[in-house]
Amino acid sequence: MGRFTEDMGRLRDEIESERMARQTLIADTRQEVTDAAHAFISDLKSSVETLQTNFRATHADMAQAARADRNAFLAQLGGTVADLQRQTVTLVNDLAGERSAGRQAWRGAASTSAAPPPARAKSDTAPKTWHQPPTQHKAPVKGAGRAPKGA
Repeated sequence: MGRFTEDMGRLRDEIESERMARQTLIADTRQEVTDAAHAFISDLKSSVETLQTNFRATHADMAQAARADRNAFLAQLGGTVADLQRQTVTLVNDLAGERSAGRQAWRGAASTSAAPPPARAKSDTAPKTWHQPPTQHKAPVKGAGRAPKGA
């Protein structure tokens, strides 16, 4: 064989070996990229799982704190409402006593205590009307509502 034929054979072998090296490089690069992608995805999944776990724990802590704050507020609110109800009942009873004393004073009766009048039972009658027909009006009684002279 001649030198040209040997050069051509050697060139062909070099081309073949370079082709194999290129294919090996491509396969290795593909495998590295795939492995890197799987590692990245695995790390990302574990990071997301850790983040979600932390979020759940933080959310549970926040919910527990909010529940405790809400219960404390409602307990305080219940106490405040109960105090207001007691004050209102006291004021209503005081007003009823003053009203009763005022009525007794207006009628001329001597008031010995400021106790409120006994509670009236509700009747099943129709409610009173404020306006009565003119024929039912009574003529005013002279001297009604005044204390007698000399008393």
